[in-house]
Amino acid sequence: MLSVGISQPSPHLDEASLLSLPVHELVVQQELRTPHAVALAWAGEQLTYEQLGRRSNQVAHALIAAGVVPGDNVAVQLERSLDLPIALLGILKAGAAYVPIDPQAPAGRRDFILAETGARMLVTHSTVQVPAAPPRFDIDRTPAWNALPSTSPEVGTTAGDLMYVLYTSGTTGRPKGVMLEHAGVANVLSWMVRAYGFSPADRVLYKTPYTFDASVWELFVPLISGGTVVLARPGDHRDPRRLAETMAAEAVTAVQLVPPMLRHLLAEPVLADCRALRQVFVGGETLPPQVRDAFFARLSLPLHNLYGPTETSIQALTWTCRPGDDQSYVPIGRPIDNVTAHVLDEAGQPVPTGTSGELHLGGIALARGYLGRPELTARAFRTGLDPHAPSTRLYRTGDLVRRHPDGTFEFLGRTDHQVKIQGFRVELGEIEEQLRRIPQVNDAAVLTEQSAATGSTRLVAYLEAPALRPPVRELRARLAEQLPGYMIPAEFRATDRFPLTAHGKLDRAALPRLSAAALPPEPPEPTQSSGRGPRTDLERTLATVWSQTLGHPSVGITDDFFEIGGDSIAGLLIMARAREHGIDIPARLLFGLRRIDAIAARLSEPAVAPTAEQHAEV
Repeated sequence: MLSVGISQPSPHLDEASLLSLPVHELVVQQELRTPHAVALAWAGEQLTYEQLGRRSNQVAHALIAAGVVPGDNVAVQLERSLDLPIALLGILKAGAAYVPIDPQAPAGRRDFILAETGARMLVTHSTVQVPAAPPRFDIDRTPAWNALPSTSPEVGTTAGDLMYVLYTSGTTGRPKGVMLEHAGVANVLSWMVRAYGFSPADRVLYKTPYTFDASVWELFVPLISGGTVVLARPGDHRDPRRLAETMAAEAVTAVQLVPPMLRHLLAEPVLADCRALRQVFVGGETLPPQVRDAFFARLSLPLHNLYGPTETSIQALTWTCRPGDDQSYVPIGRPIDNVTAHVLDEAGQPVPTGTSGELHLGGIALARGYLGRPELTARAFRTGLDPHAPSTRLYRTGDLVRRHPDGTFEFLGRTDHQVKIQGFRVELGEIEEQLRRIPQVNDAAVLTEQSAATGSTRLVAYLEAPALRPPVRELRARLAEQLPGYMIPAEFRATDRFPLTAHGKLDRAALPRLSAAALPPEPPEPTQSSGRGPRTDLERTLATVWSQTLGHPSVGITDDFFEIGGDSIAGLLIMARAREHGIDIPARLLFGLRRIDAIAARLSEPAVAPTAEQHAEV
């Protein structure tokens, strides 16, 4: 067994050594090489590698003293701050795997994850209220920090042990936990360091929510290459201007974005001040060629398109875009080191180059499987499909692709009902199952469509509800008990009977052609005197901006942003258009308060005026 504690750094680890070490050991190696270099930067504070190592070691010892043993799962529910990377490293050094839980997730979803993972402990802040939870470890109230050992605990951890369990949407109405091992993650991290030249000079923006696997490389690539992790404030991942301001102020050299955020960031004037930026990564959704072209019209930097399901340790294929690329699509690239890619037909046989088929991935990057779901694991991870190594496992991605003669892959779509919304993987079946549990709903189907107002992909729910049709607010409230906000449909349409195919199955293609009635929100107050109409110049301006962006002829000041079709992309447009009128709406106010009257009231308070909001904590 490999011991976490080491005495001497290894200045030049070969690939075999890198892949034999757990990820936190790679960070310890870097700490020994550059103890006084800055590892973390956040809100004017900094931690050196030595300080990060000592503090995370103390967390590990505290967890061990509280009963955590190697192989345990430890849940984490923290907002982004210096405490977050300290906690994650501390959990790994204790020999456990971390389970990230979104602080904004519905209570039902949080409780489900805690129960299914059998989390030994929950690492959180003392201010967080968690009614149903395992024993908690409040990282901001740990007594006698100085009394805890600051050396690495001697806990045997191997590259084959679990590093984290990340939950994604599931087809059966329940999310599924993907189990990722150190070896697969270390392979991706070390490959990125080599391929993209990360060094101690880099300052990488840590902005992706830690329940999304892109956050793993944002944190650990700089920490194993001697660079600095620049932590964005909570909520800033939704606000392109805030991100640009942070990137400029902190001399960020590398950042990853989803395509819609990149498109809006390119429109920010502050981007011109990001002079240290040397490369940009994009992933989570298909990169449109229009966004690629807009990037090179604004920036002369490398643009890397990353592709990889959660089940393949962050990413599996990559492509670097270049100025002058004129393809009508952006390739998802070629496999990274130690990853194999195969295009197979429905019978599991290879298809000729240039022919479409389902992408299957293999190699060291594959997840162990789905926690507590052996049947699902067996369906997704299959042996006997690799013609060169029949005994190895391949992961069925469900992605339809085409391999080109130059070895690059083109993404064509999905083979099932899985979609990407705001960069998150969504199984439409999970939403449908939750809708079917509502008494007035006989059946449900969820589709995607392009929003005419924002151009973004949105979810539309069709309900077979011939009798009493539930109001939208009730539907949204029921879904919000179990699903995160990005999985709640923007619109609900009801019909007496669903169309069926000749085989008696739901005809999804016919749904958009139905004369289905869109369910309205609760009846609004009819007059301005009731408080629904705008009362001040600020409210009138905001109402106009909301109306233009969301495509509603009339928006009331008490309308809920999400209930009238808002989403994160519409939010970006509203913030940008409001700035044209001299109104700065922080993302946390728009997405947190969600009503014009509440937002206008907060913006009118001197203590939280827009100029001050830029520096306020979330």
